[in-house]
Amino acid sequence: MAIVGLGGLGKTTLAQLVFNDEKVCQHFRKRIWVCVSDEFDGKRLTRSIIESITGSECNLKDMHSLQRILREQLRGERFLLVLDDVWNEDHEKWDRLRALLSGCATRGSKVIVTTRSARVASIMGTVSPHLLNGLSDQDCWVLFEKRAFGFGGAVKTPNLVAIGKDIVSKCAGLPLAAKALGSLMRFRRGEREWVAVKDNEIWRLPEHENQILPSLRLSYNHLPSRLKPCFAYCSIFPKNYVVRKETLVQLWMAEGFLIHDYNSFETEDIGNGYVDELLERSLFQNGDEDTDGVVRQVKMHDLVHDLAHSVAGEEGSVADEASGYAFREGCRYLSFVYDRPISESKPLPFLNEANKLRSFYFIAEGNMKYLQQNGAQVFRLDAEGGMLEADNNKEKASKPAELSDILSSLKLLRALHLNRYPLIREIPVLIGKMKHLRYLDLSSTIIEVVPPCVGLLHNLQTLNLSCCRGLRMLPDSIGQLSNLLTLDLEGCSSLQSLPGSIGCLKNLRKLDLSLSQYVQALPASLSRLSNLQDLRLRHCYSMRDLPVKMKDMKSLIHLDITSCVELTCIPAGIGQLSSLRTLPIFIVGGKTNCSLKELGSLSIEGQLYIKHLENVTNPHEAKEANLKEKQGLRSLRLSWDKNVYRAPGQSSDDNLSDDEEFGSYVIDFLLLHNMVPEADLVDDVLENLQPDTNISELEIEGYVGKKFPTWMMDLSLLPNLVDLTLDSCIRCETLPPLGQLPHLKVLRLRLLCAIRCIDSSFYGGHAAFPVLEELMISMMFMLQEWSGTSEGELFPSLTKLTLGSCPLLRELPSNFPSVKHLNMNMEDELLLSNLQEGAFPNLKHLHVGEFDEDSIPEVISLLMESVESYSVESKPRPQDDDPLAMSSLCFAKYPVYAAGAFAQEEGMKEDELPD
Repeated sequence: MAIVGLGGLGKTTLAQLVFNDEKVCQHFRKRIWVCVSDEFDGKRLTRSIIESITGSECNLKDMHSLQRILREQLRGERFLLVLDDVWNEDHEKWDRLRALLSGCATRGSKVIVTTRSARVASIMGTVSPHLLNGLSDQDCWVLFEKRAFGFGGAVKTPNLVAIGKDIVSKCAGLPLAAKALGSLMRFRRGEREWVAVKDNEIWRLPEHENQILPSLRLSYNHLPSRLKPCFAYCSIFPKNYVVRKETLVQLWMAEGFLIHDYNSFETEDIGNGYVDELLERSLFQNGDEDTDGVVRQVKMHDLVHDLAHSVAGEEGSVADEASGYAFREGCRYLSFVYDRPISESKPLPFLNEANKLRSFYFIAEGNMKYLQQNGAQVFRLDAEGGMLEADNNKEKASKPAELSDILSSLKLLRALHLNRYPLIREIPVLIGKMKHLRYLDLSSTIIEVVPPCVGLLHNLQTLNLSCCRGLRMLPDSIGQLSNLLTLDLEGCSSLQSLPGSIGCLKNLRKLDLSLSQYVQALPASLSRLSNLQDLRLRHCYSMRDLPVKMKDMKSLIHLDITSCVELTCIPAGIGQLSSLRTLPIFIVGGKTNCSLKELGSLSIEGQLYIKHLENVTNPHEAKEANLKEKQGLRSLRLSWDKNVYRAPGQSSDDNLSDDEEFGSYVIDFLLLHNMVPEADLVDDVLENLQPDTNISELEIEGYVGKKFPTWMMDLSLLPNLVDLTLDSCIRCETLPPLGQLPHLKVLRLRLLCAIRCIDSSFYGGHAAFPVLEELMISMMFMLQEWSGTSEGELFPSLTKLTLGSCPLLRELPSNFPSVKHLNMNMEDELLLSNLQEGAFPNLKHLHVGEFDEDSIPEVISLLMESVESYSVESKPRPQDDDPLAMSSLCFAKYPVYAAGAFAQEEGMKEDELPD
């Protein structure tokens, strides 16, 4: 079936609504979505269908192999396939694909095609197409009105409404046009301006074959002059291409498109403002969210891309091998789309003719994980574009002389983007003569050395060497890049240190060393970078020390030291960095004797993990941290080393075997009251660490106080809490009334050794835990009673339960009818008996620890047959070759779930699992 309509009419949106409909999801075992766009290539399309089914990259090149894999994937399955944005008018190409799909389709399988062409629909459809008509003027008016007169927009007067309805009548029923014009008019406040838009002569221009509507062209004409070149520049990106906002701003900056005003905004901030304006005017769309939930990418609707291509004229082009590298003679901004292996030693010879070029942007289409060329040479890339491995066949990479031939004619080049370009091993010396170069991206290539001549690029603003896994060092000449704003070294896993000359980069705003696993310390000269705003050291696992004089880096806003597990201390005086907003880890004490009160003057946002709170000797110091006033804080983790409080003669948990560690937890309970006197201070310390009410995630670990603080007992002080973990709070005998937290979705209770009873005080009243979805109760060795509540349903939203190592617990408070995921140990007699009595009637996913395949209880065997997925973790057992050595076995019906189950069992989150 085909959905036919003009670009921007909502064909894809309609297909998405069908694709994601609950009944459709239940009816079709497999749902496949492929964006086809301009080229209907059989191999590429078959490969894309396989990738959509499997969720992983397919590297097969042979059509026969691709067809065989596709038949295997679809055989016996009822599937729904959506081919979005099809332009193909070649009968034979479609007939070949249709024959392939028909040969493996089960009765009831369906194919939906979206296209702008009725001819395409007649070729591909077997039933009458669904002709998507435009919206009514009233519906278009609703879209227009929301944009034009929304909050902060134009004042809604009768005259403006009348003029606006005249404007809407010219939108041809296209929702995209209505939204774009509404966004345009929200910035026009006077009637004269609205009349000028309504009466503009451009409405009477004929439509082009590419369906560029007068409404969108008008939106472009009414862009501020500063935004027009930025918009036109985006014509170099192919349709459906998603570009990171940061990259786009850096490219605009390299071309000199970002105009400073007199409010002294940073250039990058101006560029981000431009992106936001184009988003507001519906000329950009937001891309997908990153893993942290933040959208950092933008894209263009196909129709808007046609508009950008039109207004760019001959200055912007997209070239690929299929088009014969064709581009216009006056081209200044050019992208090259790489969609097949490059086998030539000089793969870009056409660039020798591009002597007017100012930007060259290489694109590895489809964010491919594997780039394979020249026989055995393989580059493996992760989802973020990072190179994971490369073979040793490096002689096939480009020699500097070959790249020099390409660059020799590009004397006016300002931006060179060669991310994932597979044939670069060395940077040619000639690059030092490219005096106009402001943007250089060689990320995810196999370069090992940056030559000293790079220091001659005095105009360079952006240098991106991220994911160059073989890069071993930077030259001292890097310090000569006086205009450098961004230096990206993320994922340079062979890099061991930075040169001392890094401190000469006086204009540097951003330095990213994340995932540089061998870097142990930063040069002292780094503290001279008084303009540095963003220092990223995420997952620098060997990083032990930060510059002692970091307090001199007055412009620093983001110091991201997430997962710097070897970091031993925080530089003293960090509290003087008044602009600092990101500081995910704070270590109390250490060799710098950094005091907790350093946090007091900082407006930390996002997450904060305070380690080694045992070094706080005065509770007033905790109060001076002023956590209660940090309104931007969302995630807080407070951690003590409880071993410090053990009385002399007691053993530490450190360096214990698993069995010894388990025993130490029991000892923790038996010796609860045999602790050094300093343990009694901890209650007041935690009391003074009360966070702001905006906190949504809280973890307390190793707390040896006897009671939880008053701000946890009065839950009106934690109204937004969503995720709570209480771990190793070994002396607390009662739990707070957590059931009254209105938004709590995840609760983990682990190693609360003094808790004997979970009763009505835990629920706090009626309608307890209204939205709780995940609950873990683990290693609570003295827990004997867990009672329910007579006031309403217990845990009405609970879907995941982890329960284990509670040997004294006699009874469960419910049969948990809503639970679909259960993590348990096989020897848990309480759970086994409850399962036999019909508990967990709607269970779908099961994880069993301490699994012994020689003595599987019958109820477990029956569950394994009935649930949708299960995973098990076996007991350690002697290995055949060494009876003293132990091994364990993990296997699963569905391994993906198994990983999540193991994470829950250990109290970890899935994104914290080791690779």
